[in-house]
Amino acid sequence: MSGTLETRVEALEHDVSGMKAMLGGRQRVKDWRVTFGMSRNDPDFEELVRLGREIRDQQSEGGTAGVDS
Repeated sequence: MSGTLETRVEALEHDVSGMKAMLGGRQRVKDWRVTFGMSRNDPDFEELVRLGREIRDQQSEGGTAGVDS
């Protein structure tokens, strides 16, 4: 980290400007189809689903296990 703060900020601004130029002003499109299936075959996601199902089953049986209140 050599140089003055002003010099470092100017360098950062230059870098950001270059990145913006590379993107060409494209806007990010939010679309559920982009993320659909991302967790397929992910063992951690499967565990999350299993635990969520277990909590819902316990709650539907009248218990409050796993619920912070």
